[in-house]
Amino acid sequence: MKKSILNLSILDSLLEGFQVIDYSWKYLYVNRTVANQGQSTIDSLLGKTMMECYPGIENTFMFSQLEKCMKERVTLQFENEFTYNDGSKNWFELRIEPIPEGIFILSTNITNRKQAEEELLQLKDDLENKVQKRTAELEKLNNEKDVILKEMHHRVKNNLQIISSLIRLQMEEGDANFNGILDKTQSRIETIASIHESLYKHKDLALINVANYWEKLFKDCLNSLVNEPANFKLILDIDYLELPVDKMIPLALLINEWITNSILHGFKKRDHGEIYLGLRLKNGKYLLTYKDDGAGFSEISDDDYHLGHFLIEGFAEQLNGTLQKLPADRGVHFELEFE
Repeated sequence: MKKSILNLSILDSLLEGFQVIDYSWKYLYVNRTVANQGQSTIDSLLGKTMMECYPGIENTFMFSQLEKCMKERVTLQFENEFTYNDGSKNWFELRIEPIPEGIFILSTNITNRKQAEEELLQLKDDLENKVQKRTAELEKLNNEKDVILKEMHHRVKNNLQIISSLIRLQMEEGDANFNGILDKTQSRIETIASIHESLYKHKDLALINVANYWEKLFKDCLNSLVNEPANFKLILDIDYLELPVDKMIPLALLINEWITNSILHGFKKRDHGEIYLGLRLKNGKYLLTYKDDGAGFSEISDDDYHLGHFLIEGFAEQLNGTLQKLPADRGVHFELEFE
């Protein structure tokens, strides 16, 4: 071997291992780092073949790469786990290059890095397992909460229906004027009951689909107040919206008052009518619009008007809303803006 290769004493001080292998697989040169990496000595390696120093090495992936570099004269770089004669192992990053005498191998011990990577992977797996376990626990708790909430809404709805039934029984003993008051009270109670019914039947126990509920509310009012519900029409002009129960209850009660007033007073002496309900969300605020094509306020008695107006204003206040009664050529026109 040329002195320009063998006599490069600077190679002996490298932290990386440096070795030169000839075409017969003998060690021509190894520095101290290679000897340490191979758990051997320089003297026990020089002049011997790799197979003599490390029996079975010819059957490893690493040796197949050495052969490839030796035969094809190509540069290769890869990571390799090396198994010693005593069965212990270390990881090395190897760079193999062809030279006139055979090949040289530059080796860096990366065992600590690989161990750190394995520890990180294990920590990642442990963390993922903990997250999955905690997620499962939270899902179980959430399912249990949903069951409890469904049962709660179901019971509230049943209790309100019992109250409604008691009022209905009481109406059998009262006079016409008193029964009218009880009938409106019953309607308000059933409005709240139907909200709780919607909640326990809905997949989301906190939100109610506005359009679906208002259609049901309109039909319930018609069925309880008119003989031919099919003659009355509801026009819904609503964005797809879902509202929480704390907004939905006062909003439903308010609309129930409007619909009841329209049917009992605006459509009095008529067997048909049309109601418009619109709801839009813009710039973080809701705008509710209510119209009918009835007789307007002229057909509403003072007592009914004042009580209904008092309730409507109260429900609007619960919503922190601003209520306006707008002029209309026919019927009534209300707008409510709330957040």
